[in-house]
Amino acid sequence: MIRLCCLVLLALSSCSCFLFDDPDPVETLPWWKTTIIYQVYPRSFKDSDGDGVGDIQGIISQLNYFKYLGVETLWISPFYKSPQRDFGYDISDARDVDPLFGKISDFRRLVDEAKKLGLRILMDFVPNHTSDQHDWFQKSLRREGKYTDFYVWADGKLLDNGTLIRPNNWLGIFGGTVWTWVPERQQYYLHQFTPYQPDLNFRNPDVREEVMLTIRYWLDQGIDGLRMDAIANLYEDEQLRDNPLSGKPVPSDDWNYLIAKYTNYLQPEVPQEIVRWQSVFDSMTKVDGKERFMVLEFYTDSDTRSKMAEFGAHPFNMDLVDSLTIPLNASQIMGLVSQEYTNKPASYWPTFVVGNHDRKRIASKYGRYTVNAFNMLLMTLKGTPTTYYGEEIGMEDISLTYQESQDPWAINAGPDRYLLVSRDVNRSPMQWSDSPQAGFTTGNKTWLPIQANYTSLNVETEKVQARSPLNLYKEYASLRQLNAFKYGHINVNVVTNDNVLSYLRYFSTDRYLVAINFGQSESTDDYSHHLVNTNSGVVVSDTGNVDAAIAKGSTVDLQKLTLKPGNGVVMKLN
Repeated sequence: MIRLCCLVLLALSSCSCFLFDDPDPVETLPWWKTTIIYQVYPRSFKDSDGDGVGDIQGIISQLNYFKYLGVETLWISPFYKSPQRDFGYDISDARDVDPLFGKISDFRRLVDEAKKLGLRILMDFVPNHTSDQHDWFQKSLRREGKYTDFYVWADGKLLDNGTLIRPNNWLGIFGGTVWTWVPERQQYYLHQFTPYQPDLNFRNPDVREEVMLTIRYWLDQGIDGLRMDAIANLYEDEQLRDNPLSGKPVPSDDWNYLIAKYTNYLQPEVPQEIVRWQSVFDSMTKVDGKERFMVLEFYTDSDTRSKMAEFGAHPFNMDLVDSLTIPLNASQIMGLVSQEYTNKPASYWPTFVVGNHDRKRIASKYGRYTVNAFNMLLMTLKGTPTTYYGEEIGMEDISLTYQESQDPWAINAGPDRYLLVSRDVNRSPMQWSDSPQAGFTTGNKTWLPIQANYTSLNVETEKVQARSPLNLYKEYASLRQLNAFKYGHINVNVVTNDNVLSYLRYFSTDRYLVAINFGQSESTDDYSHHLVNTNSGVVVSDTGNVDAAIAKGSTVDLQKLTLKPGNGVVMKLN
């Protein structure tokens, strides 16, 4: 741990500053660089018709909640027509709304009502695969015309004894083989997720054209951008070579058993595809002058993200979702954060995420005492923050048995391992109030169980608690309206150790110091050195669990500031 801390400090000390050189940032930053994105998982956000599943009308009914929070952009997870084998990521018609969520007219109303409130809409888009119920796949099964090669089909390998086996050893994201045999075609089809989600063949120009037309279709509905799902899986090795063994101590059918050398982020194919998609966005901007935003789901490293920016891509930074050790260590967190500002091209812009629909919630993963600390971090870093629904009130994962599982990943993992991968636990219904079913539905049943703590942890209860996670989230969101946080620079070379991280945000003469204890011990440190160059500051926001001496409104001595685990303060410098 000491070595880790030293390496981080060495890296920080070797960099004189961590700035974005914006000559006139107030006028030049596009909307997506100054917005707050809030991920809405439709099934779990708000149910309007009592069937226990959230829907589009439910989202419309809560649009004022986003204004209350200070959120400006909604990213809405899939609501397309789908058999729901993977809850909307298995799409049977990518240009229509599933009746479970409403109608296309409901979606158009959502866009219109959001615009009236000054809110923007991002949609989840799933280019890699469709449902096996999609008309394209059914035609491909029958080798009908241009659809014959719309998907990735392969012959098996014939052994000397006459046995036909799969084309190679590739494993799926959810575990197990990626190949399913179809007697009708006498071939295998590729599915990097479930067998119900066949992979499209992006080497087929007709597929590429159809995907681009679908992108255009949704942009024409008036949305402000797309979040592109699973872009690393778009292409795979044409020679179908075996992936090498990883050496990791996992079951032989687990995705991590192999190194995804021939199935993950193939170049130059994937970057070229993203450039093609961006051209659709750009062509529309040339017509109406409105900039659309494309953000990518891609679990990768900082250097790869920055290289992608050179061709117009903006991948989510998943480091704070997927790379943190337990117990938490501030040096590690700062190491992951600081690399986003070091030796990056001018085209690069960080898009920070601390939670999503595929990973456990902050409170359950790291402890409730860290919820406000992570929200403070997310809202005060330079970059675009994305919040997963419910994190603003500190929602926790639910408990459920294997028999209650609905997530195909968890079901496939089996009763002994399902909790290692379950995404059901962090997708439970939003907790709006202490009324029955947490105010999520008027029905008697919900598609997933509601967290048992909903009677005390919910939106309505937290609204009247001055320093609740909800009201603190609102406070942090309001900080982003200040020039120093909305347009300003960042310098991370202040104080970093295993417990505490800190950084400066500044614009013109306005300067703010953010200091947060993510460690396991109390830490007393001197923040007054040459970068800060002052002995005191006024606390403008805190994490709600700090001592009175450093609470909001206090003037603090920066030469000897003590922060306990989970404590965080934002200080305006004198």
